[in-house]
Parts: sequence; C-alpha cells; structure tokens
Amino acid sequence: MANKITVLSAVFVMLMMGACKKSNSNGGSTTNPLAGGTWNFAGLSSNAKLTATVSAGPISGTVIDVIDFRTIDNAGSIAFTADSMAGSGVGYTIDTTYTTYTYIGSTSDTVTTPYTTTIAPISSSTRYQLIGSDSIYFGSGTPFAVSLYAGDTIRIEGAHFLMSGNTVTLTSTINQAGNVTYNSITVPSVTQISSTITLSK
Repeated sequence: MANKITVLSAVFVMLMMGACKKSNSNGGSTTNPLAGGTWNFAGLSSNAKLTATVSAGPISGTVIDVIDFRTIDNAGSIAFTADSMAGSGVGYTIDTTYTTYTYIGSTSDTVTTPYTTTIAPISSSTRYQLIGSDSIYFGSGTPFAVSLYAGDTIRIEGAHFLMSGNTVTLTSTINQAGNVTYNSITVPSVTQISSTITLSK
C-alpha cells in the first residue's frame, strides 16, 4: 500500500502546476492577471480517493484508499509570464496518515497507516494558455502525466485560479477511471483528487 501512496505524492508535486481540465474557451482577448507576477508557494491541501473493485464469481471486493493533508515546511516560488510558469526551489513536507478500507463479500477491514514524505526543492517550467479570465490550460500535450499504477495515468491539464489581494489560489479536481494492480491482479479503478494550492506575496 505504501508504494502507491508514495506515487500519489508525485501527483501532488505536479498539481502545483495545475490540475483541472478546462474544456471551454473565451475567444476574445483577455488581460492575463498572472503575467509578470512572482508568488511564494504557501502550501497545498489535497484529498485523494482511489476505489478499486473486483468480481470473481459469487465473490466481489472493493478496496478504497483515502488520504487528506496540508503541506508543511513549504518553500520556493512560482513566476508567471504571459504564456509560461516557472517554479523555483518548490518543496514541502507531508506528515499525515492514509486509510485503506477493504470490503470482501460481507467482511470489511480498515487500516490507517502513518505517511510522511519530504519533496526536496525542485525547479521546473512549462507553457500554459489563459482560458477566459480565471483558468490556465496545458492541453492534452501536458508534460504532467503520472502513473499511480501500471495503466492508470493521471493527466494534469490545467487549473482554475482566484486572485485576492496578496494571495492566489489554484483549485483542481480530477476524476479518472483506470486500472490498478494488487498482487499481480489488475482490476478497474476510479481516482478522485481535489486540491487547493495557495501562493502569496
């Protein structure tokens, strides 16, 4: 179980560059309020739920993994131009627990496990497109695609943002169907991730 949660933390690193596909576009010209600004990374709060199901004859089973956290020891900054964003020394620590719920037939089990990891400061950059006045979009060619399991890839394609005074918040939601592998058995799954990234001056 710990391996898949470790990979989830990699997803959250990518979420700092956005994670909510925006499919509609404003055809008119819009001033980009993010352009020219540099913001400190103030934290990331996320919750994730992965549900896997299997049915073999009369026996059916469901495994649900849940994690909910807010980062600590936040570091680094993100600078925006009109069409790109660059993270400089962005890093943080996650100190939380994750819970696994297992249901097989009429029996159930719940296990809560401590989870702590530190993401060392990294620097990266990517291009984006402004959508309307409150979203950025990377498109299907996004460089941010992370596999939680073999065959279950989360594509991170954009983000909704809100500017208020000295704070920018980026919110994201991903719902994606795929497959996961438990003990060499591949079963269908659904991954749900919701996050709020906070940047400040």
